[in-house]
Amino acid sequence: MASGTIDVDGSATRALGRLAARFVRRAARALDSPERSHMSVHAARKDLKRARTVLCLLRPALGERSYRRENAVLRDAAHFLNAARDARMVTETLQSLRRSIPALRGDPGVAELLGALQAEQASVQRRFDEHPEDLARTQRALRQLYRRADDWRVRRHGWSLLAPALKRMYARGRRRLPITGQHASDASLHEWRKQLKYLRYALEMLKPVRPGKLARLARQAEQLTDKLGQAHDLAVLAQKAHGFANRNGVHLEPLFTIIDRRRNRLAVVSLRSGEKFFACRPRDWERQLSRYWRR
Repeated sequence: MASGTIDVDGSATRALGRLAARFVRRAARALDSPERSHMSVHAARKDLKRARTVLCLLRPALGERSYRRENAVLRDAAHFLNAARDARMVTETLQSLRRSIPALRGDPGVAELLGALQAEQASVQRRFDEHPEDLARTQRALRQLYRRADDWRVRRHGWSLLAPALKRMYARGRRRLPITGQHASDASLHEWRKQLKYLRYALEMLKPVRPGKLARLARQAEQLTDKLGQAHDLAVLAQKAHGFANRNGVHLEPLFTIIDRRRNRLAVVSLRSGEKFFACRPRDWERQLSRYWRR
C-alpha cells in the first residue's frame, strides 16, 4: 500500500482500516516530537481529517456505535489543535496583507492590531506548552484508537460498500455549494469547504483505481479548498479586527475594505470552479467511478 492510498487488490474495507490506523499513528507521532512546530501540528491536523474521511467511508461497515466513538476521538483531537492553528493563521494573513499593500504598512491602527494578534498567538502557544496534560490526554486517546483499529469488524467489503459512501460524500459537497451570483456567507463557505475536504482526501486515497483521472479530481478539490481556506482566514481576521476596533476605538476601515474585496473575489472564483467540479449528478458521478473500479 502506497503511503496514504488504498490497495486496488483485496478487501477495500480492510485496506481502508489499515489506512485509518496509519493516519492516526502519524498524527500521534507528529505531536510526540519534543520540538513541536506549527508544521508538525499542521501535519497532525491533516492526518486527523484523513482518518475521519476513512471513518465516513467505513461507517456502514463499522456500525453506528463504533463510528461515533472513533469519530468523537478524532474530532476532539482536532479541536484541541485548532486554537493554535487559527491564532497563527490570522496573524500570518494580516502580515501577508501588509507586505502586499504599502498603505497598510504605514497604518498605525493596523500595526496595533498586528501587535494584539501576535500577543494572542503567544498566549495560545503558552497555554499549549503550560498544560502538557492536555496534550498527553490527546496523544493517549489517539494511541488507544490506533490499537482498536486492528479489531474493527469491517469484514471483506469492496465497491458495493464504497460506492454509496462516496456518492453520499459527493452529494453533500454538491448540496453545500452556495448559489453563484448571490453573496455567500462565511458560514456557508466554511461548511462547503469542510465537505470538500472529505471528498478531496477520499479521492487521494483512491488514486490507484484510476491514477490520472482521480489525481486530477483530487488536485481540483485541493485547489478549491485552498481558496476557500484563504477566504476563511480573511473572514476570521475581519471578525478579530472588528472586535479590536470596537474595544479600542481604532479606525480600521481601509483594512475592512481590502479584506472584503479579497474575500469576495476568492468566493466568486471558488463558486465558479465549484459549479464545474460538481456538474455531474451524484448517480452519474458514482457510475463513472464504478467503471474505473471495474477496469
